[in-house]
Amino acid sequence: MMDSALVYLLLLAGVAIGWGFGYRFARQSKPPEPDWIPNVELLLAEANDVALERFLNVPQLDDDALDLLLKLGRSLREKGEADRAIHLHQSLFARTDLPKHSMQALELELAVDYAHAGLLDRAERLFLELLDSKGRVQEKAAFALVELYEEEGDWQQILDLHQRKKLPSDDTIARRVAHAACEMAEQARQQDDFLELHKLCKRALKVDPHCARAWVVQGDLAHVQGELREAVRCYLRAVDVDGQAIIHTLEPMVDCFRQLQDLDGLERYLGQHWRDTHYVPALIAQLECEAEQGDASAAISQLLQELTTQPSNQGFFALVELVMRHRQQLDKSQLLVVYGILRRIVESEPRFVCNHCGFKATEPHWRCPSCKSWSTLGSFVPQPPVARLKL
Repeated sequence: MMDSALVYLLLLAGVAIGWGFGYRFARQSKPPEPDWIPNVELLLAEANDVALERFLNVPQLDDDALDLLLKLGRSLREKGEADRAIHLHQSLFARTDLPKHSMQALELELAVDYAHAGLLDRAERLFLELLDSKGRVQEKAAFALVELYEEEGDWQQILDLHQRKKLPSDDTIARRVAHAACEMAEQARQQDDFLELHKLCKRALKVDPHCARAWVVQGDLAHVQGELREAVRCYLRAVDVDGQAIIHTLEPMVDCFRQLQDLDGLERYLGQHWRDTHYVPALIAQLECEAEQGDASAAISQLLQELTTQPSNQGFFALVELVMRHRQQLDKSQLLVVYGILRRIVESEPRFVCNHCGFKATEPHWRCPSCKSWSTLGSFVPQPPVARLKL
């Protein structure tokens, strides 16, 4: 009986010893966690590549480590160290143990590096390869490639990519493709190729029906060719499509109405536009028409009334021009209104500016509300005018 118990105890001891050795050898064979891996800030602060090279030589990179390296590469690029970012991304791109989606992300970062370094041919080649991918990488590559072509003025390449359906279906992309067509239409106008201009404008409107620029380009052509009613039609269509297009159409449209001797129509349109958008130059143009038709006093009174509710330097300048050009005099009540308008304009103007970030304020601050710097706000000194008023 004792022999059996002894054997049983020895057997249990052997099993325990074997389990202990196995656990110990298993822990020794498991690769240690690379506790020396730093964060992005530490790698940037060390100002050397020792830790980076050790990181790149790790036999296996998990998703967290790869994400850290991608962030590091972007930080180097933003700091202007495109060469180090290229070295980092090239080293990672040369690895054979990374999944396909990671390789595509690396290829995208490397292409952006090349673009920042001025190696546009290499960047273009990688962006074109990534257009055949899917998801966010393909979208980012498309945006970056279109921007690259825009910077180079290579508008035809953008149109070709869109025609081959290499660009994603996105409103922003459509807007940029439409503007590329308009840029080429402007070039066609300079070459007197008016048929091509109309084709490109129609293409722009097909890609983006809200492209007001296509109507403006056609309106400008009609204006130059003396087709005034067609020019007005195009300008009005542009503003209907996009109210902000008035900044491009106001001056030539006023000229067309004047040549057509339709100041009443112009005045009605501009008055309605002012009521809808409160665009000050439209109001000024309307009142100029009213003054030219012999009612300068009424125009000045209306401008004073509008400035009372919406004071602006631009409106006040127009008021002075009206008074001087049409040799009008303001009565005492009107002068009081002018004083009130000026006072409100001055009160709304900045009096202090941060010499660190340029933040403007109407009240003094010891600490800048924008950049959080201390004792950086000083008095705001307006810049002198670049041109003198011609009266």
